[in-house]
Amino acid sequence: MLLKKIYFILLLGILPTMAVFAQTDDVDVSYFKSNQNRDITQQATELRQDRAVNSFLSKMTVGGTLGFNFNRYNTNIEISPEIAYHFNDWVCVGVGATYMFSRYNNKSSFEEPINSHVGGARAFVEGHLFNYVALHVEYRWLNYDLYTYNIHNSLEKSRTNSHNILLGGGFYRKIDRFAVYFQIFYNISNKPRNENRLDDVVYKAGFCFFLR
Repeated sequence: MLLKKIYFILLLGILPTMAVFAQTDDVDVSYFKSNQNRDITQQATELRQDRAVNSFLSKMTVGGTLGFNFNRYNTNIEISPEIAYHFNDWVCVGVGATYMFSRYNNKSSFEEPINSHVGGARAFVEGHLFNYVALHVEYRWLNYDLYTYNIHNSLEKSRTNSHNILLGGGFYRKIDRFAVYFQIFYNISNKPRNENRLDDVVYKAGFCFFLR
């Protein structure tokens, strides 16, 4: 009888302890699983974000062009940085800035050559064919010095704007993430000659590279 009482007392002491350990184990496993699920979800979200960023950057290019425009009296040297988004391998749109150094030398109009600085902005659409040919349409806004004679036959300078539409195209070659091009543009805007900074053919060479 005494032995049964001892067994009974030991059993009463062991059962609560087992229940506590069992409950503790359940909490630990649940917490671990919760953290694990949260880590997997976070990793999946970060992976999707990285893929979206890489996909966007793989369609973006940065670059620039060096251009020349000249005739009998006027010479323009142009530098134009640009950034573009490529929808696919055939079409892209872009924006950029433009700086030109302009020199006008016509002794019948002005006694001395006139040097001026031209600034502006541009937006364009470009199509690529067969990975060798580019077709280009561009709107260009220019701000420049306009020189005129007043009624007293004195030379006056004023700052004015010019809105231009350029059409052109030429050679385009993409190699991996890098592309080069040599193009010719013509200004189709109908403007008086003295108000048009790009009244002749514009020759341009440039490059761009994809960000991814």
